[in-house]
Amino acid sequence: MSVIDAILLALNVAVPLVALVAGKTPERIAALIFVLATGATALSGAFWKYKEIGNILLTIDGLMALSLLVLAVRYNYLWIALMMGAMSGYFAIHAYYLAMAMPLDEMFAISSNIATGVVLLSLAIGVWSSRHRAVEP
Repeated sequence: MSVIDAILLALNVAVPLVALVAGKTPERIAALIFVLATGATALSGAFWKYKEIGNILLTIDGLMALSLLVLAVRYNYLWIALMMGAMSGYFAIHAYYLAMAMPLDEMFAISSNIATGVVLLSLAIGVWSSRHRAVEP
């Protein structure tokens, strides 16, 4: 495992963990959505090869984006809308690759990493803003 992989793994674990511990209800729900989607993706990848589970992964991505949409409508925070937008964009790219039967390339990996980075950054912003709102008089 390279240093970059270790950092990414640490971020994928640490940011949702901090959101679950230090966040309020919207942050906790968003962290649970992220953890469940990531866990479902990893679990399905452990049982099947990627070429066999394209539809399953697309469904997981779509359910995550839809769950974040419901959360964004319910709580009306910009950071949730950013999460939803990132996952919706990634869902569209994933659907395009699947529909066109394109092989996964660097552009797909970059879009996946950008979407994950935006989701984690948005979640961190959500935790920071909830703690900042709590401190204000």
